[in-house]
Amino acid sequence: MKKTALILLAAIGLISCKKEPETISVPFEKLEHFFSTTEATSSFTRKIMDEATFDSMFGYGAVMGNQQAPLDFTKEFVIAVVNPVTDRLTELTPESLREENGELVFTYHETIGERQSWTMQPVLLVKVDRKYKTERVRLDKRPGILAGG
Repeated sequence: MKKTALILLAAIGLISCKKEPETISVPFEKLEHFFSTTEATSSFTRKIMDEATFDSMFGYGAVMGNQQAPLDFTKEFVIAVVNPVTDRLTELTPESLREENGELVFTYHETIGERQSWTMQPVLLVKVDRKYKTERVRLDKRPGILAGG
């Protein structure tokens, strides 16, 4: 009886001491006014570590007013989420980025609106400090919202 009680207490102790995965919030900055230069047939995400790769995939739409600082791939990298071309107004909005168990977890929202008479390719780009470079980036896409018909 004593042995059973000791084993039970030890098991409870081990279970209660179970370590939660270490999670670190990672700062990022959303990049604006970029567009995909290639039409994706399915959604994809990509960690882009160099300027040549970035320039082969994205262009910058000229805008008046404040321009964002140029990317410095020696100090930062880009996480890109690209959806296929659609005739629905679609917005991709970043929510959070965290490092968890050796990988980056990027959470974003997808808002899907009404049909348009034109097509678009939804793109979400964020830049991240290179000190948070990991091998894997995992997406946590929040359920889309269908607005209108």
